[in-house]
Amino acid sequence: MKKKILLVGFISLLAAFVLSACATNDATTPEKKDDSSMDDDMEMDDDMEGHTDHDKEVSLNNSTGENELEIPPAIESDNEDEVTYTVRAQKGETEIFDGTKTKTYGYNGDFLGPMLRLNKGDKVKIRTINDLDEKTTFHWHGLEVPGEEDGGPHYPLKPGEEKLIEFKVTQEASTLWFHPHPDGKTAEQVYNGLAGLIYIEDNNSKSLGLPNKYGQNDIPLIFQDKTFDDKKQLNYDAAMDDDGTIGDTLLINGTLNPKLTVKKEKVRLRLLNGSNARNFTFKLNTGDSFEQIATGGGLLNKPVTMKKITLTPSERAEIVIDFSKLHAEDDLALINDDDGSTLLPFEVSDQSGEDSALPEKMNDFSITEEEMDSPVTKKVELFGMMDKVTINGKKFDPDRIDFTQKQGETETWEIYNKPDEMGGMVHPFHIHGAQFKVLSRDGEKPPENEQGWKDTIAVDPDETVKVAVQFKEKGVYMFHCHNLEHEDNGMMGQVKVE
Repeated sequence: MKKKILLVGFISLLAAFVLSACATNDATTPEKKDDSSMDDDMEMDDDMEGHTDHDKEVSLNNSTGENELEIPPAIESDNEDEVTYTVRAQKGETEIFDGTKTKTYGYNGDFLGPMLRLNKGDKVKIRTINDLDEKTTFHWHGLEVPGEEDGGPHYPLKPGEEKLIEFKVTQEASTLWFHPHPDGKTAEQVYNGLAGLIYIEDNNSKSLGLPNKYGQNDIPLIFQDKTFDDKKQLNYDAAMDDDGTIGDTLLINGTLNPKLTVKKEKVRLRLLNGSNARNFTFKLNTGDSFEQIATGGGLLNKPVTMKKITLTPSERAEIVIDFSKLHAEDDLALINDDDGSTLLPFEVSDQSGEDSALPEKMNDFSITEEEMDSPVTKKVELFGMMDKVTINGKKFDPDRIDFTQKQGETETWEIYNKPDEMGGMVHPFHIHGAQFKVLSRDGEKPPENEQGWKDTIAVDPDETVKVAVQFKEKGVYMFHCHNLEHEDNGMMGQVKVE
């Protein structure tokens, strides 16, 4: 999904200065902005100097394939009789480049974090510890947990503090992740290395015969782009861009210049765009197709044949590539179709793996007539650029509740990406504490590979997306753009579930 440039005329520009949406619990007509908001918009031209358009892209360096991909360790439970984990945020040093120690952050280690495996029905305890020199939170992205356990900016842990969270896993098999969410510091802490994976399994997923040997034919791939300074350090202050920090160096699972050695078998790749702002369009360099089997929130009803797939920041997808049917003598690689860069070369061994077939039916996901016919009750307008980003004309205020919703009731949210005078950019819109259903894109049925559970949806400029949202738990949850610099700059709101 490439960023779209939309020409906005003089009349639209004037309208952008004076109109915004008022954050209410109902779908209402936008109000006029106050004078201060108008002043902010009128000053936007000065801030745009040196930032000529949203389409600026820093191309990624090609992976040379000289390093075998690191696989995040699977964390072990602290107690054999129950599902209990300890997750510690800490500082470290990592040899990303040979012979050089780069200062990094990590969970239970120097860089990135482990994989937590959960099963539907588990009663889980996680002891979270902050060993950093600054406040942080532990946000369980995509996990349906009570608001107090969600790890939003309301509940920061000071250095040296810890908190025990407890919840029951009620959702189906999926690939989720966890990362920090402190107000104004999320982008920097993720950039420095705080990110880990969550696998949820259930009886259905275990019965399907999907590739499930962790690190062998079931491979997690955390894609992140970075910019290193001349001392090969992650200097966020130097790299930071208010409109989204884009790097020239790709790390996958923290590995520089990675390659993945596979057998001649079907291999399941769990893709996570863990970047601050870069979008990835994944494609095989040979043009061969693959099967998408899951969205971020669960399995699709059946495998969907794809030639490429775009993921914006925080989105996940599971795909299966059949390496027994590809020509091993070719230089096989996963590439980024947006800039043609080589992301992950594959080395196919002569060894045959499991002979398996993907099931024709994997799930029973559906959208009811009631959900399709439900009126819009929440309107979300995404607007702006750099530090002038807003939702419904407002920046985040931790003391303001923007929406309310009843626990267990499904409502239709309408998300509109309002173009600015430069055309606008894709905004990945994320809702905490819920998995939602995509009802439509600009009134049309969503593509087949989006007909499954999601917690983040990419919204193009001037596009309107409708989603059906239900919260299983109570509490206050965030909704925001997952371009992390936009989030830190206030493109965020709150919904209180009662």
